Amino acid sequence: MTNGEEVTGAAPTHWRDGIRWWQPLLAFVALLFAAFTVVGSSFQRTATAIDLTRSTASLARSVLLIALLAVLIYAALVALFSWLDRRDRRLPTTPTTTMTAAMRRWFIPCWLPISGAWLVWLALHYPGNMDADTMAQRLQWMGLAKPSDHHPWFDTMVFGWFWDLGDALGNAAFGFFGYLVVQVLALGAGVAFCLCYLTKLGLSRRIRLALVIIAAFSPATLTLSIMMSKDGLSTIFWLPFLVLYAEIARTRGRILRRVPVSAAMVCICCLLVLTKRTNIYLAALSLVVLLIVVSKRFWLPLVAGFVGVAVVTLGLWTSVILPAWGVQKPTSNDMLSIPTQQTARIVKEHGPEVPPDERATIDTMLRWNTLAKVYAPERSDAVKARWRDDAPAAQKRAYFEVWFKQLFRYPGTAASATAANTYQYFTPTTPLRIGNENNFSAHVDNWKKLSYPSTSRAEIQTLADEIEDPDALQGVRDKLRKTVEILPDRTFFASMAFYASWLPILLAVAAIRRRNWFQLACCWPAFINLAFLVAGPIAFARYLIPATMFSSFLLGLLFTAARWEPRQEIAVPVDDDRDARAAAHPTEPVLAG
Repeated sequence: MTNGEEVTGAAPTHWRDGIRWWQPLLAFVALLFAAFTVVGSSFQRTATAIDLTRSTASLARSVLLIALLAVLIYAALVALFSWLDRRDRRLPTTPTTTMTAAMRRWFIPCWLPISGAWLVWLALHYPGNMDADTMAQRLQWMGLAKPSDHHPWFDTMVFGWFWDLGDALGNAAFGFFGYLVVQVLALGAGVAFCLCYLTKLGLSRRIRLALVIIAAFSPATLTLSIMMSKDGLSTIFWLPFLVLYAEIARTRGRILRRVPVSAAMVCICCLLVLTKRTNIYLAALSLVVLLIVVSKRFWLPLVAGFVGVAVVTLGLWTSVILPAWGVQKPTSNDMLSIPTQQTARIVKEHGPEVPPDERATIDTMLRWNTLAKVYAPERSDAVKARWRDDAPAAQKRAYFEVWFKQLFRYPGTAASATAANTYQYFTPTTPLRIGNENNFSAHVDNWKKLSYPSTSRAEIQTLADEIEDPDALQGVRDKLRKTVEILPDRTFFASMAFYASWLPILLAVAAIRRRNWFQLACCWPAFINLAFLVAGPIAFARYLIPATMFSSFLLGLLFTAARWEPRQEIAVPVDDDRDARAAAHPTEPVLAG
């Protein structure tokens, strides 16, 4: 790339350009982050914005606090991006090595420290952590509850094979622990794979070492890496998907000429969707971006690959194989947290004002009489569970028409319902914490309701007792938890908001300032994941497993200046180009094409 090209693509360097272009952008982001913090703190205390609006004086104080906080955040952002600007001028904009060379040299040095630290943490928390939903999957696998694809049956099968292994060895905890060993090694390999890709794009040795240390010892990655859940299993495939998506975008689709790469992308997308159904939207929305950025000649392979993924996962697996096995299809209420929660809050706050015809429509789908009573601001499970999935399409359509009308009639109430359910993903005062003990006594009664009538409570309690943490390690675990939880209590770098929204926004801002549309495209999967979080029933830490694991990729991308290739191929014969580069840089690895 010529010097002229580098200057054209670089961030503004003249102070007048900075004032005109990126300073207002940073000011807007600082104001946004400040609003997230102040408004979210009110929802954290009261599940409403009442702390901000109870009086004219409180509103004035809130506005002043947001302004002051925005100034502080703005100063921090200016310092951060000024430092990044100075680094950017020295960074390469094209790959500095091949992926093969990066993997050969750096994969093991990245993978071993990360996986090693997580394995030690897992050993000290033997047999590991299990989500309550995962125990429900175990009941289904053992024939104690009706098999369902509500929690993906593919995950239930994978977990079930390890539980069967544990039973064969005489203790279910052995299989539980064995699965988590595999998950830890696979997640560590995924993070290492991301770091090797970033090294190919020019990531420096010191930054790579820092990211390895952060990934290995961050409280978020330590605690979430040893969680047996569908989110953990799905994240194993999130990480290579992110790299392949980025490389397809960077090469404008040319990497798809390599059949193994194309096949790997299709397989990974299939596994992503099989392990978590909502990932079909990740694949579809990522495809939209790729169709915009790649050369037209690669549109057909991309579309054909997505169609293949949809046929395998939504057609063959969901519509043919699972019904043949007697596995029940999931209900549609899993996707209705936002509208049903908004309706419930509107009923709670404005019930007497709702017209009779709208009341009757809501009643047919969500049972009007007790809807306000079951409403919980931070969790939509009780509300969306009332949804009548077997209702006629006309009744469902009528409900959504009413919901849409009320959305405009009570916009503040609707916004408050969603904010109360999701503020933790935006407010840096909410720590990312996850329990490190398997104590399921409070869930046994609920599992009994989900089981067959013939399943006794004693059977379920026995299964829960099998995976409890051994008392011998209790003292060590308590000390470790107290040490690790210091960070979530003291800094937003271990908050839910940092991983869910702040880090993707910062990377997007950096990309816009640099006019680096490749890096902006790389932000897209992170924002899709944020949309998944907002659409979820509750702000659970385990939902953040993908965001915490690919945070190393986002952080590393900030410290590279990689850009995508021109849409049109350079008319230089590949062999001549390789010979010229080899002659000019005899010790530098030669890139293909």
